[in-house]
Amino acid sequence: MQGQIPRARSDSLEDILDNTSQSRRRRLHPTDQDSKQKRRDVLPFQGDTEELPPLSWTLIWKGTYSNLFDGTFKDDLRSWGYIMWDAARLERTGAREVLHRQWKACWKDVDPRNRLRYAN
Repeated sequence: MQGQIPRARSDSLEDILDNTSQSRRRRLHPTDQDSKQKRRDVLPFQGDTEELPPLSWTLIWKGTYSNLFDGTFKDDLRSWGYIMWDAARLERTGAREVLHRQWKACWKDVDPRNRLRYAN
């Protein structure tokens, strides 16, 4: 069984999860989540629960599915832990607007998912 599992070029978790490794994985071994992301399946905010994405995630991806992580998010976004904030705190503190400004400064009007290559 283990002979069937493709070996990563490195044993480091950082190398396995980097953009190059994830791009290769998407092309060679696409998942259901990759298909949802490629189709931009609808994923609206449905409340603060552990099973569903937080408001900040749905705002960034405009209510559609995304399973991107790591290099997609610059340090100025990650530094304040926006992904851990519940909806009420995000709204009450004005962080929703900060998130929007920082995301736009980072990506302009480009959706980073458009840069991905998928298996046919």
